[in-house]
Amino acid sequence: MALIFDEELLRGLDFEDLEGISFNPAITQNDPGENLHMRPLSRDDYNHGYYKLLGQLTSPGEHTKELFEARFDEMSRCAGTYFTFVIEDTNTKDIVASCSLAVEKKFIRGCASRGRIEDVVVDESYRGKQLGKLLVLVAKKLARSAGCYKLTLDCETEKIPFYEKFGLKNEECVYMVHRF
Repeated sequence: MALIFDEELLRGLDFEDLEGISFNPAITQNDPGENLHMRPLSRDDYNHGYYKLLGQLTSPGEHTKELFEARFDEMSRCAGTYFTFVIEDTNTKDIVASCSLAVEKKFIRGCASRGRIEDVVVDESYRGKQLGKLLVLVAKKLARSAGCYKLTLDCETEKIPFYEKFGLKNEECVYMVHRF
């Protein structure tokens, strides 16, 4: 199975320090819950409901298996840049949660890197199982292990309290966008 990054990066994350986040019952990246498995995105996940899941976050647009595979191959060749990880229901093989961390290489701060959390989504039938908290904590730990000097994300105003639990702060920055 072709993965977008080495699964050992997930397995090796330090979950001794939960950074003030609590899980009840206890879950980790290695044990996200009964019949659940966290792993990097696979080239085969197009067939396991990945786009259906993304549709619960936003409109995933027109897509084909070929387009997905071409983008997957492109991203997987950029070692150390794209960390998309998913939670799979091992009974159904469906993707039920996902998160992406993009690591941007910078020239500032001694050629440091910046992390950016994107596309955090949990299937509506799996919400309430702490999977969103687990996804964000894993992204934070991956960013730290990649040497990022900061971690950012965009979110809707009502989701600010959720992300503040992870030490993220609303810096009242102006977010500007030009959509094409």
